[in-house]
Amino acid sequence: HDLSDDSDYAASSHAAIDIGSEETARVVYEKERVTIHPTQYGSSRISGKLRLYLQLGALFLSWEPNESTSSVTAEIEKYRNLYTIQALPVSDIRFIRRYNPTFGLEYIIIVLSSGLAFPPFYFYNGGTRELFATMKQHVFIIRSDDDPTLFLVNDFEDPLQKSLSSLELPGVATVANAMSQNSFSFAGSVNEARHGDDAKHGGPSSIYEYGSKQKHKLNDPGRDLSLQVLEKFSLVTKFARDTTSSLFRENSGSHAYGRQKQEHVWDRISDYKDQQITQDDTSVLSDSTESDELLLVWGKKRGSPLTVDEWRAFLDPEGRIMDSKALRKKVFYGGVDHVLRKEVWKFLLGYHEYDSTQAEREYLAAMKREEYEAIKSQWKSISATQAKRFTKFRERKGLIDKDVVRTDRAVPFYEGDDNRNVVVLRDILLTYSFYNFDLGYCQGMSDFLAPILHVMEDESESFWCFASLMERLGGNFNRDQNGMHAQLLALSKLVELLDPPLHNYFRQNDCLNYFFCFRWVLIQFKREFSFDQIMLLWEVLWTQYLSEHFHLYLCVAILKRYRQRIIGEGMDFDTLLKFINELSGQINIDQAIQDAEALCTIAGDNGAACIPPGTPPSLPVELYLQED
Repeated sequence: HDLSDDSDYAASSHAAIDIGSEETARVVYEKERVTIHPTQYGSSRISGKLRLYLQLGALFLSWEPNESTSSVTAEIEKYRNLYTIQALPVSDIRFIRRYNPTFGLEYIIIVLSSGLAFPPFYFYNGGTRELFATMKQHVFIIRSDDDPTLFLVNDFEDPLQKSLSSLELPGVATVANAMSQNSFSFAGSVNEARHGDDAKHGGPSSIYEYGSKQKHKLNDPGRDLSLQVLEKFSLVTKFARDTTSSLFRENSGSHAYGRQKQEHVWDRISDYKDQQITQDDTSVLSDSTESDELLLVWGKKRGSPLTVDEWRAFLDPEGRIMDSKALRKKVFYGGVDHVLRKEVWKFLLGYHEYDSTQAEREYLAAMKREEYEAIKSQWKSISATQAKRFTKFRERKGLIDKDVVRTDRAVPFYEGDDNRNVVVLRDILLTYSFYNFDLGYCQGMSDFLAPILHVMEDESESFWCFASLMERLGGNFNRDQNGMHAQLLALSKLVELLDPPLHNYFRQNDCLNYFFCFRWVLIQFKREFSFDQIMLLWEVLWTQYLSEHFHLYLCVAILKRYRQRIIGEGMDFDTLLKFINELSGQINIDQAIQDAEALCTIAGDNGAACIPPGTPPSLPVELYLQED
């Protein structure tokens, strides 16, 4: 592509800017009106200038928002600071997706070597072709044969590539294999890639060996396989220091504000500890010699589960729940007796309204059953001839068929050959892929559905409860990973607020991407606790009693409990990832919830401010608008 007709490029190709180092940077590409849309509102769009520049022989990318006006809100200013890119080495970019829709704006999505993604950059004046043409002059870029929107960007001699090739992204080159053949080929599908042996990626590392051992350690020997690809996002060995600082950067003024918030929070921690820590509490500490005993914060002790008599006391004569907040508080602090879960979970998941009557709920169940059967018939009626011409259906069905046979098979409800419940699990997931065709099916969804079906023992009601849960958690499975990116970023801010020494340690050891918590967040601790424990934990999370993002405070609580060991042993990213995975089955669930409750209470509004609106598992922003 001849760039001589591009006025922006021609004007900037010989320009120079001072980026603040000893050598003046030479700008090779510059484009105005490159815009991010942090929320759905037009007023929140942030326009800026995207540049490529050469400095010290390396290519860097920057995006700087335009100067803010007096009318800019604090929330928009936060996004401006959050997404400013001052000096991103292009060598730290894993791949870029480029979209040039027939109608609408051109935009790109930049995904880093860590797997984290920036929000889409929209080019209001065009220019994506010129951007890629300029990059090709300075770095190696290869386009996917299977996915024309995907461009792999990196130096293939980079030692990180051996680890990155294990990500096995759809349509991304298997680098180690390609190099051995002196050519570049692309994996046809995730399923083919994940069944290759370790030799395909140049031999197993210590982390891969550990992952193999972990599968045999758990109760169900096949349960980890359903997330094999997604969990490999956690296997990236390092996250470039400069990239990390640009992702999590706040300006100097916000750092001062952050220090004020931390001082306020630490004052509250001292007060709270004086109120909560007693002789009885300290006895619990002896259960874990590895925990951080000195700086642990305690919440209220766990109560007993909601009983049948207590449940009936919450209902009026027509079956309405008279005090939903009191009910959620009771569940938060004690859980639900198993015999009641079938009823209570429908409210916690949003399938039933708290003020609905028993008659209304029975009518709703009948109507929803008919609707479910209608949706299910859409894929049930697809003939073999149609299926041959319906690639998306075949792919989703194949992925679901493989996942359901290795989901919680050690649980009696799903164990054994020819188990009817496994078939129902598959049918619900296939039906959901037609109900929400845009999201479809992603690995990990079966892990969320399995406990729901186990409790409901009804296909239609399980489907609608699962669909309600996906309204909150669907962002975990978005293709651009923005949902996971937002949660890990919020987790970083919470640790910085609630445990600055630990956050500083992670910063010094290139662990600020928090990818060692990826599995915790993605499937909400499903791998860390037993089946019975996860039902208790999830109903606590679903109450959204203290926070709709209580799972993030739970992450902080667990990290805080083991801070002394993490810092004392000088864990780097690889060691930390192994250590976190080895905590599976070792975490005291009551202590963890108790600690998280105290941290959430102490953080207060400062903690809530760390979490951007729309961050999973909150309802999407558009649903908030519908409710209003």
